Amino acid sequence: MSGATLMLGAVIVGLLVGAALVPGAPIFALPIVVVLVVVLGTLELRRRSEEASSMESLREGAQAESIEFTARDKQTLVD
Repeated sequence: MSGATLMLGAVIVGLLVGAALVPGAPIFALPIVVVLVVVLGTLELRRRSEEASSMESLREGAQAESIEFTARDKQTLVD
């Protein structure tokens, strides 16, 4: 389970407990939860974007150079 999922679950449990203890708590907590979800979502998207760009640069660096075979090499490969 990722950290964002765990955080969202904790917020939902907190809302339920808050609603049980103080009936008006969800009214005040919902805007805070929306802001937290947006911030966490933005951070997760940024992290994934950085990982993707990192993988692209690794792929570019790992491209093989062309190999030129000599006549002897080609003969060995055919045999």
